[in-house]
Amino acid sequence: MSSSSSQMKGALAASQDPMPPGIHNVYIFEVFNTASWSVVLGAPMLLFLQHLNATATILAIAACLSPVLNILQIPAARFVERVGYRRFVLSGWTTRSIFIIGMAVVAFLPTSADRATRIVAMLFLSFGYNFMRGISVCGMLPWFTHIVPESRRGEFLAKDQLAGALASVTCLFISGSLLAGDHAWYSFGIIFSLSALSAFSSLMFLRRIPDVPVEMIVQNATPMPWAEMFFYPPFFKYVRYNVIVNMALGASGVFWVRYFRAFLHVSESNVLFVACFGTMVLASGLFLVGPLIDRAGNKPALTFSGILLICHFTGWACVAAGVIPFNDLVLCFQIFTSGMGSALWNLANVRMVMGIVPIMGRPHFLALYSVAANLTVGSVPLIWGPIMDYLEHWHISWGPWQWNSYSLLYCTLAFTLMVGLSALRFVVEPITMTWDAFMRELLVKTPSRAVSRLIGRLLNPFIG
Repeated sequence: MSSSSSQMKGALAASQDPMPPGIHNVYIFEVFNTASWSVVLGAPMLLFLQHLNATATILAIAACLSPVLNILQIPAARFVERVGYRRFVLSGWTTRSIFIIGMAVVAFLPTSADRATRIVAMLFLSFGYNFMRGISVCGMLPWFTHIVPESRRGEFLAKDQLAGALASVTCLFISGSLLAGDHAWYSFGIIFSLSALSAFSSLMFLRRIPDVPVEMIVQNATPMPWAEMFFYPPFFKYVRYNVIVNMALGASGVFWVRYFRAFLHVSESNVLFVACFGTMVLASGLFLVGPLIDRAGNKPALTFSGILLICHFTGWACVAAGVIPFNDLVLCFQIFTSGMGSALWNLANVRMVMGIVPIMGRPHFLALYSVAANLTVGSVPLIWGPIMDYLEHWHISWGPWQWNSYSLLYCTLAFTLMVGLSALRFVVEPITMTWDAFMRELLVKTPSRAVSRLIGRLLNPFIG
């Protein structure tokens, strides 16, 4: 390496705040943690319930448990500062992992076991899992906000989410392979067992993440003015936008599995492979956008995310309405818009809220944000579930356009995101790029930098 290159790297490192030692344990924890919850909270759980002929309402109930029980963060937030971040999160994460063992037992029950009993048992165990998760998760974001320098949060979030995305790809691919063809009756049991193993493995690395001494946590002994906090102008404007977007994402995250299985007649294994490919696109998006987000700011990324997701929902609406055929080209377009839109949303959304909340009362602000977002994600499927069951056989023709439950759903989701983009205009971000500069960075400069880094590493693997 040349001396000029070394000096440039040294200057760049000096201009950045250092990461705490041991921060790599967060990324390893995220790998095992995501491999676990991708089963319990993701497509494999919904497929298992669909395998038992669960209705759309049952799927909505199963999907809403995690976001709705996030409301437990509100009463739990006042204990986090007293107990300490790592101890509080570790206790809850350990307890919730035990419930996955019970889920594996239910999934291993033979086909002769009553379907209704297995559905009820799985919902009961899922409730216990999400109850403990709802309590303990309130310490996670304040913990990472405290230990990661503000100037490097975009980099941290990109690496963290990239680690999770790669783990999700692996998990979905393995799950899809186990369910391929005429799979064995115990295949779902193996999938949930792997989830339990990953959950307990993640605890080892959770213990190694740098902690924050209790005396260093800024505590507020006075009663929390929840109403004043919620209507704190920068916070309220962003929560309002966030709630609108989550009204769309909450419904799409639940019913896409049923859409693929019941409407498009895609096999169980291929459903998981589609989810796998979508996550691969998301991971690629994180790789490209990660170095950009700290320079560009959040609003341009959130705007571009909204545009991509509007295209995505409009595409599924057109397929459901019979206007365009469902083929490989359409599927590739849909996977791309979903993956890239989700990558931009996941990264910019978390980074935005980390920058908006003040230091004093940080756990309470973040708990309030998380509860507002998750109550929206959880309540929307509970509304759409009965509607989808009621409209299951509904059909109206408008020329070439066919109205049915799915074309109605996806048209509504696209319109909701349009309203979200309108609300985003009122969100204030101190430092941000213009839209033209962001698109030039994203579409021209960022890919060229990524290609240059890749070529450089291939030519000289010892380059830092």
